[in-house]
Amino acid sequence: MKIYGEYIKVESRKDEDLIDITDLVSKVVDRSGVSDGIVMIYTMHTTTGIVVNESEKGLTKDIVRFLSKLVPEDGEYMHHHFFREDGRMAVNAWAHLRSILVGMHTSLPISKGKIVIGTRQKVFLIDFDGPQTRSIYIQVIGI
Repeated sequence: MKIYGEYIKVESRKDEDLIDITDLVSKVVDRSGVSDGIVMIYTMHTTTGIVVNESEKGLTKDIVRFLSKLVPEDGEYMHHHFFREDGRMAVNAWAHLRSILVGMHTSLPISKGKIVIGTRQKVFLIDFDGPQTRSIYIQVIGI
C-alpha cells in the first residue's frame, strides 16, 4: 500500500471563480505511482469548495448564480463583524456558507494509474472569496 500526498497552489481570478483542476489532480496521481486506489482532493480554505461537474460555460455560470440566490451577499450574517482576536473585519459569511453547501473535498477512484471520471466531468475548485492564491491537498492511497 502506498500513500502519497502533495499540496498544489491555484490562483483564482474573480470574486467567484470555478477553476478546472482535473489535470493538476491527474499529474499528482501520475507522480504517486499508484495504479489502483483512491485520490482525495481537499481545499485548505473555508471559503472554497471542491466539486465534480460538467465544464460547460453556461453551467458554470448557473452554478455561481444558483449558490448566490441560495446564500446572497447582502444577507444579515453574524460574521459581518470586527474580530478582536486578529483586528480584521469578517465580511464574507456568504462565502463560508456557500462552501458548506458544496463541500470542501471529494474522492475519485484510480484504475490503471488514471482517475476514473466521466467523459464530461471535471474536478473544480470553486473560490467564493477571490481573487487570491488557494492551497489544495491531494492524497493518493493505493497499490
